[in-house]
Amino acid sequence: MTSSEKEKIFTGVFKENKDRIFRLCYTSLNNKDEVDDLFQEVMINVWRSLESFRNESKISTWIYRITVNTALLFNRRFKTKLNRFANLEPNELDENHHYEDSFQKNLDEELKSLHNAIAKLNKQDRLIIGLFLEDMSYEEISEIVGISTNYVGVKINRIKTVLAKTMEGLK
Repeated sequence: MTSSEKEKIFTGVFKENKDRIFRLCYTSLNNKDEVDDLFQEVMINVWRSLESFRNESKISTWIYRITVNTALLFNRRFKTKLNRFANLEPNELDENHHYEDSFQKNLDEELKSLHNAIAKLNKQDRLIIGLFLEDMSYEEISEIVGISTNYVGVKINRIKTVLAKTMEGLK
């Protein structure tokens, strides 16, 4: 693969997956500065590994796997606590939301509650629900996380139950 071919492929992969990768990074860390660092590290790893992609799965699944592995290493290396999102001040979240409509404000509050509830989950459950919220199939989640497809379904149902109870308790 020539340098220009690699650059063209990388540019396409970046455009198609950057938002999903960023959200997955955010699910893992929830700290804007560290999320940016992790996102950059993921993209560097994608660039370095691009030539080794063997088309045995969808490229998005392969990129998610790189993201998950990079996030796990990032967390270990910097000993980042994965539940920091629960400790954010409400003002930090509000700075990014300047909505005048009361419906939108209520929706924002619900999303904050959901993020706080997700932050209370264990690492694997946060990852699974993050991938699920990205509309990934159980098979894709199974491949990325390394558990059986059936167990993904079981885990998602359990996670939904825990989140519903947590959200109810936050009201």
